[in-house]
Amino acid sequence: MSPGSWSWFWLWSCVLSLSVLSRALELEELFEYGEEAGDQQLQPGSDSTAELPLVGTLYFFSESFDKVYINTNGFVAVADPPTEEQYLGKMPTSFKMIVALMGDLDNSDGQGKVYFRQDSSPDVLSRAAKHIRQAFPRDDGVEPKNTFIVTWENMAARGTSGRGDRLDTKRNTFQLVVASMDSSSCAILLYPRDGLQFFSTSVGGETKLLEGGFNEGIVEGWFWSSKQGTHFRTTTDEETSVRELTEKTNSGRSGVWVYEIGASPFFPAITPGMVSDLRDKEAATEPPVTMLPRQPDEQQEVDFTTYAPLFPTETPAEYQPSYPEAETITPTYAEPETQEPDEEELGQFEPEYPEYEIVTPMYTESAQPRYTSEPRYPDQTMTPYPDSEPLQPRYTTPETTEPRYIPLEPRYPDPDPVQPQYTNPEPVQPVPPHSRPHQPRVVVVDEDEDLNVDVFAYNTETCAHNRHKCSAFADCRDYSNGYCCHCRPGFYGNGKDCVAEGKPQRMNGKVNGRVFVGNSPSPVELGNHDLHSYVVANDGRAYVAISNIPDSLGPSLQPLSSLGGIIGWAFALEQPGYQNGFSLIGGVFSRQAEVIFQPGNERLNIRQQFKGIDEHDHLVVSTELEGRLPAVLLGSSVQINPYKEIYQYDRNLITSSSNRDYTVTTPEGNVESRTYQWRQTVTFQSCKHDEATSTAPSTQQLSVDQIFVMFDADNHLIRYAMSNKIGSVHTSLPEQNPCFTGRHGCDINAMCRPGEGLQFTCECSNGFTGDGRYCHDTDECRETPQVCGPNTFCSNQPGTFRCECLSGFVFASDGKTCIEENRPVDHCQRGSHDCDVPERALCSYTGGSAYVCSCLPGFEGDGRVCQDVDECQQDRCHRDAICSNTQGSYTCQCRSGFHGDGFQCSPTSSEREKTQCERHRESAQAATSSSSIFSFFRPRPAVGNYVPQCDEHGAYEPTQCHTSISQCWCVDANGQEIPNTRTGPGSTPLCINQVVTPPPVGPTPRPDVHPIAPGTHLLFAQSGKIEHIPLDGYNMKTEEAKPLLHIPDRVVIAVAYDCVEKMVYWTDITGPAISRASMSGGDINPVITTDLQSPEGIAIDHVARLLFWTDSMRDTVEVSKLDGSQRRVLFDTDLINPRPIVTNPAYGRLYWADWNRDGPKIEMSNMDGTDRTVLVKDDLGLPNGLTFDLDNQQLCWADAGTRKVECMDPHRRLRRQIVEGIQYPFGLVSFGRNLYYTDWRREAVVAVDRQSEKETEEFLPQKRSRLYGITTTPTQCPQAYNYCANNAGCSHLCLPRLGGFTCRCPDNAVPGQCEERNL
Repeated sequence: MSPGSWSWFWLWSCVLSLSVLSRALELEELFEYGEEAGDQQLQPGSDSTAELPLVGTLYFFSESFDKVYINTNGFVAVADPPTEEQYLGKMPTSFKMIVALMGDLDNSDGQGKVYFRQDSSPDVLSRAAKHIRQAFPRDDGVEPKNTFIVTWENMAARGTSGRGDRLDTKRNTFQLVVASMDSSSCAILLYPRDGLQFFSTSVGGETKLLEGGFNEGIVEGWFWSSKQGTHFRTTTDEETSVRELTEKTNSGRSGVWVYEIGASPFFPAITPGMVSDLRDKEAATEPPVTMLPRQPDEQQEVDFTTYAPLFPTETPAEYQPSYPEAETITPTYAEPETQEPDEEELGQFEPEYPEYEIVTPMYTESAQPRYTSEPRYPDQTMTPYPDSEPLQPRYTTPETTEPRYIPLEPRYPDPDPVQPQYTNPEPVQPVPPHSRPHQPRVVVVDEDEDLNVDVFAYNTETCAHNRHKCSAFADCRDYSNGYCCHCRPGFYGNGKDCVAEGKPQRMNGKVNGRVFVGNSPSPVELGNHDLHSYVVANDGRAYVAISNIPDSLGPSLQPLSSLGGIIGWAFALEQPGYQNGFSLIGGVFSRQAEVIFQPGNERLNIRQQFKGIDEHDHLVVSTELEGRLPAVLLGSSVQINPYKEIYQYDRNLITSSSNRDYTVTTPEGNVESRTYQWRQTVTFQSCKHDEATSTAPSTQQLSVDQIFVMFDADNHLIRYAMSNKIGSVHTSLPEQNPCFTGRHGCDINAMCRPGEGLQFTCECSNGFTGDGRYCHDTDECRETPQVCGPNTFCSNQPGTFRCECLSGFVFASDGKTCIEENRPVDHCQRGSHDCDVPERALCSYTGGSAYVCSCLPGFEGDGRVCQDVDECQQDRCHRDAICSNTQGSYTCQCRSGFHGDGFQCSPTSSEREKTQCERHRESAQAATSSSSIFSFFRPRPAVGNYVPQCDEHGAYEPTQCHTSISQCWCVDANGQEIPNTRTGPGSTPLCINQVVTPPPVGPTPRPDVHPIAPGTHLLFAQSGKIEHIPLDGYNMKTEEAKPLLHIPDRVVIAVAYDCVEKMVYWTDITGPAISRASMSGGDINPVITTDLQSPEGIAIDHVARLLFWTDSMRDTVEVSKLDGSQRRVLFDTDLINPRPIVTNPAYGRLYWADWNRDGPKIEMSNMDGTDRTVLVKDDLGLPNGLTFDLDNQQLCWADAGTRKVECMDPHRRLRRQIVEGIQYPFGLVSFGRNLYYTDWRREAVVAVDRQSEKETEEFLPQKRSRLYGITTTPTQCPQAYNYCANNAGCSHLCLPRLGGFTCRCPDNAVPGQCEERNL
């Protein structure tokens, strides 16, 4: 065949391969199953198991078995498996299992079936052999002796059957065939098209992806010890890997996967099929070899993902490896062709082998390649390749054991310089045990002038197909072999993750694991403990906190500042010519560390997976701890000395090690010095295509000082803080420029630009504007209204923005375009729920297809069955009243001879006893002339006398006026004038009704919180209760508004919300008191009940965990911890009627308004009481409502005097009007682009769009009365940080201020036991 003909033949073979591959496995192409095939059937259920004795031998890993156990949940075990609670969601497990596709599956509804049988029929054996040969085309003698077949048909996810929400219609069908030869066994897994309709199940209340693979279980180790064996995964932690089981292959046919799973006498590994397409099968190439380092006592986990297609495609980001890559030997060969190549033509072809994800131990002292293999040439006369360095796995030392395959010396051309890459490196596969050596020959394809090269345009490794995989702040560039992402100027990272230079970074994640403390035989279990970190990028200061740490573990975790060390390295302050971790590798990487404590030799392993930046602009990390810590007594403090750590950089691998000294001071004052050794490995993927990519120095030094560690026993938090710099390992004079020391004074959202000597400039980060000393967020949504496209709305974020789909739309697969949503079922609206009848229960829709049933007041039960509560058995009525129970309620009626509402009954008299106000009014009216001829008329007051005004219940009206002198003032419940409230002619003061509204006749709800559905809500106060309105985006769902909390004997004024602990705080002026309750339900907890007179404003710093309030009778602004402890008066001078108060945690600022009639003002200070100043004093009337928008750094207020809502940038003093002509506003809150305020005259909650500067909607409560304070319950805390996030080492109060903090003592501190200082 001529070279030109061979070109055409090769081309059409490729095209034919693609066409064959495109045809998916159909359901009818599974191996025959069912009763007609002679199958047995597994008992219906959600965790059924059946034993199947085998005629032949099953070889699995290094052992042989004569029976297996079939289980409902999609796997086959070689021993009777435990209950599903012990393995679902907890892989790897202790027992051996072949996992076809495991999850919490169910076939108890009669639709699903699990069939199984042994089969040695010629047809089945022949078909199994065909699949194995297709997967291993170089293996001869594939002759199965027997098989067993398991088919899971129409399996449902447990808990979805019969739900009526269409989840019960999603069913999975798949099949496992295990074929055994004389000395080996292979598993054939078949996933037909449309056979997988769901990809996850609920396990323990959490959604877990289905998973596949092979688990070796517990195996024997050295010296009679045991260890976890290999866990070979065929799926990853991403849904795509499950979905692609039907679409890709390793055996030449989509949906068919073949693995050799064991051989005799010894075969410790799993070998996947080698044909990801038909071209591989035709070529019969020599397989490349994976070198897997493995420590004798260390668990090995291998995670193989799908094969690459014939022509290169982008490897999905979710298939990022978690551990070091093995090196790959991938020469290109083809089957015999006698033509000898010219040496310069050898580089024309790129090797194309399947890509895998390899998970191996992070750090090994003694390890060797699992297999080694080198190319074998057909004859010795062939032109040799130039010498090259032998390719060996880095950081491993070969063991003395013999390799299974004999290594040969490689001879290749000089390798290209190693370049970073995104896609998974092409690892080397193990040579299958049955493959015979072939004599490969190199084939040269001559160019044919008539060949249409467009036929080869299948390469999708270009920006045209992959631009969306780059960060929104990156550019995509095409190179000869692929594409790379590059962060734009003003941003840094690896191109797939980019963040603004100078911008603070936040990190969230979970901590899991088992840790032994001291000599304790029992571990402390960690399960999904929250980890939060904040880094001030422009000075390298990192803060880390882990929540819900028990006292038995917390003190001993203090020396482990290494948990936060990787975060400090990622965003360390860069010295000239050096780069921190995020600049080099971005936000997707794996880290494994080992800590050895001295002198006790305790060991702890740390595994962390950094998963990139989420939709909230936060870096996501998962952490696992395993091992033992030396014990530290509760109450001890730990001091860690500054240290330096050298980082060594190689291709996709970074290592470091160091020794660290620390001291432990016990509660008795004893000091003990200790040390620990530390070593870690970081693995990552970078882009290999950009030959010009700059690389970091091979060695860099991380310098860490100002290390702070503390276990907060009261809040069960472990806290770490440290300052980090990355620079040269060589000793030299430290950089003195403030940009490199971190002492520059630039805004936390700014970059420091060094100049000559000690000169520098501050420049706001991207997404912020200002002079660099102060930077405020740029509202991209307002400045570029069309930035998000159709069917979206723009949500401004600090330094950036987020596009969200409008209600009824969802993001398409590109993550950008919003398409119409196929909405789930609202069972409450449809009436397809199982709640009790509407007369007894309420069905509440909670999103998706979920809903909650709750009994109505007066009934009790689970919402599905509700029974009437007999309130008459609870002595609700007065002792002189008769109680009558009714369905859901009751009535109270005074007995004959008594009068009242049934809750209060008094003996009947000619007229009821007059109230204090009525007696006061009567005495004022009595001052009249009894001799007047008009004396038979009702007495009237003499001119000039003041007559009090009483309401219908006989109580004093809160506003009293004396018409003769044209003055009005406010009074308390006893009619006493409230100082500084008197007004002159033409104006009326804003007075709060201090009299408790009489309770209605009938049942009174319990004073506690009823749990509400997830999401953002508005909370507002209305006399004796707090109500909530759910928000749908920015729209009020008025039809779902209802009371959150009933306090019938209180007048609630101000409300605030703690987004961290999800608690609502409020003030009431009848106690007076400040109280709180959990939004998840429960009773009221008093916070402050003494030394209060009229608390009318309340605010929370959720970062520093502080509570602020105003008292308009005491004329004070005060602060305490959130539990009311450590109380301190900040201001008690130059205050007349202070009311609303708000915080700005990011800048340590406090704002409050004083509605003093003679001089209303809005003031500002630091939270420690310093830098008090008047912010606004002109054009104010009655500034009642005050709110602060953290995202946009805007202070807004509602004024009942000027009848306006206005906003101001408090940093630049820029003021603008939002709306005017409103009625009588009281409370105000900001949420996104909207402002919401309560109005006394309209008795409503009103929404205002700040962008359009128009009112958009209102809500009128069912019971009309004055509304007071208002706040929101955001689903996530606003991004903010201040120096008191961990109390900064203060003995008592830590009060933030701009650029620092102050340690302050409470007013009742014992002299000598509290230290005040400024930092």
